[in-house]
Amino acid sequence: MKYKEVKAKVLHDDADMVSYLMMCAGSDGVSINDGADIREVINSEKNWDYYDPALGNADTTYATVIGCFDENADIDELCSEINETARHAEISVGINDSADWENEWKKYYKPIDFGKLVVVPKWLDGEFGKPKALIDPGMAFGTGVHESTSMCIKLLCGLDVTHKSVVDVGCGSGILGICALALGAKDCVFIDIDPLAVTATNSNLVLNGMSATVLCGDLTEQYNEKADIVLANLTADILLKLRCDLPCITHENSYIIVSGIINARASDVLDGYLNDGKGEFELVQAIKDGEWQAFLLKRK
Repeated sequence: MKYKEVKAKVLHDDADMVSYLMMCAGSDGVSINDGADIREVINSEKNWDYYDPALGNADTTYATVIGCFDENADIDELCSEINETARHAEISVGINDSADWENEWKKYYKPIDFGKLVVVPKWLDGEFGKPKALIDPGMAFGTGVHESTSMCIKLLCGLDVTHKSVVDVGCGSGILGICALALGAKDCVFIDIDPLAVTATNSNLVLNGMSATVLCGDLTEQYNEKADIVLANLTADILLKLRCDLPCITHENSYIIVSGIINARASDVLDGYLNDGKGEFELVQAIKDGEWQAFLLKRK
């Protein structure tokens, strides 16, 4: 199906008004690419472990507002309103095919073989001669492509998970726990504070013909069992907070896989787990891929 795209490059201060005009004119949605907003997020008080340095060079003077309309929609009045309202507006109108963007992103995904199992986008399902985890990349993090996720799966494949109880903390798409179940885990509890992640995980479980407990909320409030394996692909600061909770949900010889750690924060995480004077964990394996690191820890 074809649709009409209206793209307006306007001054930052005019972006919200132009967005409003497009919505009033019947746009099914509006996209705003505004470098000033990106800069504001980077400079906020949030503790960002990592962001692409190129984002710091984003144009903060202009913003691009994009609206989508029916192919036959008359947008002459809208263009006139934008020119009257926004200073120095540059407007372009084009006809696009929705199939182009609906399917374009799929070409960047392919089956990923981790040796013991393969992670497969659902539209490329087939026979692989080994366990597989089907994933529908959607609104939640975790497709197996990102280094932090792939390192978790590599470390998981190095363990014997048969008949083990697993908890996937900050489960995102559910990919890590689904891989554990595909490898023979007895059960897995999925936990995330984001309702969208819970929805995505449930969908991916159905896709794989699996059933499991999926919880929305904080780990310590939702989980009071003892896991044989804990999967935690998060950020350095969250992993350091999680460290205090792990003794409550693990037992002697439980394994903990932690990832999502940029190189600059790796020593912080290791110090927090190994050098806190309590001696509750030992490092079994450390791996690195590009800017990221992951650790396999064992509960003493």
